[in-house]
Amino acid sequence: MKRSDGNVLMAMNHRAQYAKKLFNPATIATAIDAVAAEGHRQYRVVQEIPFDLSGTAAARALEMWLDQEKFSYTWPPRFLEQDAFRPSIATEHPELVVLW
Repeated sequence: MKRSDGNVLMAMNHRAQYAKKLFNPATIATAIDAVAAEGHRQYRVVQEIPFDLSGTAAARALEMWLDQEKFSYTWPPRFLEQDAFRPSIATEHPELVVLW
């Protein structure tokens, strides 16, 4: 295995672990209940790291749970704030928004 192949596997593993932690149905259910109790009708799953996690196994499992619980959801693009002193990089990634 070449070093680049190993690096790809490490990156994929890190993203999968991050998605598993972020998209835990119990955590999402608690967060939804908390914002609904405050009168809100949506919950955005805020990612600290700008990865596209929409295709991960954890995201698909959460989508199945949301479907079972009759929630609506969407993956709109989230735009990164640009720094005037740095060149532009990828400026968007999808981020999960749950609606009820």
